[in-house]
Amino acid sequence: MSLWVRLCAPWEATVAVRVSSEARGADVRAALTPWLGHADVRLTTRGGQPVYAHAHVVADMDLVVRARFCGGKGGFGNMLRAQGGRMSARGKHESQDSCRDLQGRRVGSVKQAQLLAEYVAQASERQAAWDEAQKRKYAKLERMLGRAPKSMADYETAAEKLDEAGETLEEEAAQPSTSKRERLDDHDYVEQSREIVDHVRGAVASAMRKKRRKGKERAA
Repeated sequence: MSLWVRLCAPWEATVAVRVSSEARGADVRAALTPWLGHADVRLTTRGGQPVYAHAHVVADMDLVVRARFCGGKGGFGNMLRAQGGRMSARGKHESQDSCRDLQGRRVGSVKQAQLLAEYVAQASERQAAWDEAQKRKYAKLERMLGRAPKSMADYETAAEKLDEAGETLEEEAAQPSTSKRERLDDHDYVEQSREIVDHVRGAVASAMRKKRRKGKERAA
């Protein structure tokens, strides 16, 4: 029977060989000796399936001769593993926000939604902290005056005392008085504190300008 065999480089040819009907892969290899000599090659089908020496062949079978190459020391495998390790390490530091989850949502959008939900949930805590800070500032102002401020002159007096003491209104009182603690839940007191703090800031700025003018006049 006849078989068509395509040879690899450097022969680059397709030849027809005749073998017996009971031929095996070893017989086909022997029939190719005039072209290949004793070259180290392997015989496969066109689909790449190996044809072993003991395997039977059939008529009109298309075979391919492929060259054998010596294997390396695994250098490519090592490089592949090293590159995979670098990509894995780099992925820990790179942003994945542009990726999508199993529901098709952007990871970055999910993170932003979570942060927004946390921010909204903590709104009452932030408001309480701000109210507490305002009340402490007002308590400090009352402590500097020895009474509750009633006019702009009181604000300027408090500003001068704060400046002389080297303090600012933004500094929180370390231990607010008991009378102020009793009014922590008083909404009107909180609103009054806000208004007074706004007024006293302007008074502080005015007092500082006056002090600078006096200093310049004395220097002159």
